[in-house]
Amino acid sequence: MQTRKFLVIGTSAALVTGLAACGTSDDSAGGDSGKITVLMEDISYTDNIKTMLPEFEESTGIDVTIETVPYSDQAAKILQEFSQESDYYDAVFTDNVYGSGYFESGYIQDLAPLAESDTEFGDLDAFYDPYIAPMSTDNGAVYGLPVYGESTFLMYRTDLFEEHGIAGPPQTTDELMEAARTISEGSGGEVAGITMRGAPGIQSVYPWAGLLRSFGGDFFDADGKSAINSPEAVEAAEYWSTLLREYGASGAANFDWEQNRIAFTQGRAAMTIDATANGPFNEDPESSTVAGKVGYAAIPYADGVESGENTNNSLNVHALYLSSFSENPEETYKFMSWATSLDVQENAVATTEAVGVTLESVLTGSEYQEKYGAFQEAVLSQLETGNVDYLPSGQNANVIIVETGQALSNILSGQTSASDALNMAAENINRQLG
Repeated sequence: MQTRKFLVIGTSAALVTGLAACGTSDDSAGGDSGKITVLMEDISYTDNIKTMLPEFEESTGIDVTIETVPYSDQAAKILQEFSQESDYYDAVFTDNVYGSGYFESGYIQDLAPLAESDTEFGDLDAFYDPYIAPMSTDNGAVYGLPVYGESTFLMYRTDLFEEHGIAGPPQTTDELMEAARTISEGSGGEVAGITMRGAPGIQSVYPWAGLLRSFGGDFFDADGKSAINSPEAVEAAEYWSTLLREYGASGAANFDWEQNRIAFTQGRAAMTIDATANGPFNEDPESSTVAGKVGYAAIPYADGVESGENTNNSLNVHALYLSSFSENPEETYKFMSWATSLDVQENAVATTEAVGVTLESVLTGSEYQEKYGAFQEAVLSQLETGNVDYLPSGQNANVIIVETGQALSNILSGQTSASDALNMAAENINRQLG
């Protein structure tokens, strides 16, 4: 596991993207043997687990209540429960950006002893290594079971590239800008050169972080202080804002993941940089006008910047974590193990959009190949080089993400120069984090 660059934990992180903390849950649900309550994200992987849940309950006698919330609400709700040492939730489901902080704070348990004693539904070795590695520590602890994961890549319209005489995907950020200009101007503005998420907070920061690293930047300097105003970060922000203002899809400044995905799949843009989870939506002929016309490639670097450990593609893993305050750890682990098991993941591939399944045998299996063959190779190659420190991690990661996202919004709107906006963001981050 890579060393985390920021480990301080604070309850101020509960203000996720400006959301006030939710009310405290009624603790009466905790402590009832054979009954557990799990907080999960409201996505297709959870829907798949819910569909199959009666099989688990019947075979084990464990009664499971699953509560769901949108991703944007998770961090605030989870942190409030953990900070009050509530036993209401036996397990929670969120990504590794927060999971590492939960473990460092003692909010979640080391699963290794439970995994050793309970192999009914599978073992840790079955997970794809890039997905289990971010859940592991150097001393052998494993604190999460991966439900799904993703990286990031460049998606581009092969038909438009051919039409406008562009030979293959861009190899540098200059070539990316030129491809966007060529198609935007060549189509008379009918097709935008590129679309990307531009909404404040995690929505813009997630894809922009790839460009930050493309220009050689990082969120932290060698002393662990904010480097969000470094020359490389300023250059990345200027590049990003120019790209979207001049050649971006109309409305991109307010796009979240779904809006950006729809803009690309409905043919409004020639390129996008986003999550590998977008692949199935691109290739669905029932909802995508570009199915069969999309190429997948690595995000390019700026001239003179080479990839290294500081890679410009993400490794984001959403996992189940076992609360340290659960009074039913064995039953909870059994559910977690089942929810990430072979049967559940194979069913996800068969019945939902599940490109991010986490078992190696499923990722490399024939059904996955048949369904996701158009981008399977690109997905696996991005995961192998994915950067687990792509975004800042730990609970106070939210401070950095919120401040950086607000700066990007101000830059894109033209309210503030990239230098001034990022200097203010760095000052705010360092002040809040002490």
